[in-house]
Amino acid sequence: MNLVTRPETMTNLQEIITGYRTTFQKQRFMAATAMKRMKNYIYWLYFQYLMITCCNDFEHWEQIVIHVFVTTTFTMLAYTAYVFIPIHLHLAYQFFLQFLIK
Repeated sequence: MNLVTRPETMTNLQEIITGYRTTFQKQRFMAATAMKRMKNYIYWLYFQYLMITCCNDFEHWEQIVIHVFVTTTFTMLAYTAYVFIPIHLHLAYQFFLQFLIK
């Protein structure tokens, strides 16, 4: 096993002498591990998206069309929810409030 390629097994002179890692070294290792886990999670989500949409079976131009369609649909859905849900919640609040006042 090559010690240089794995950050968790890398050592420096201070670690060899003292036998422990400093707080900064631990935090740097934890941050690198967290970033690696986040990258793997994003890759996993993208893989799930490819499996759900069956994009692996399509040609490249068909994949682009499907990606554009899905992105456009999701963007329109998010915008519509952002604009109209607060209005409807306000109107429902006003509607039920009039029953409580009477």
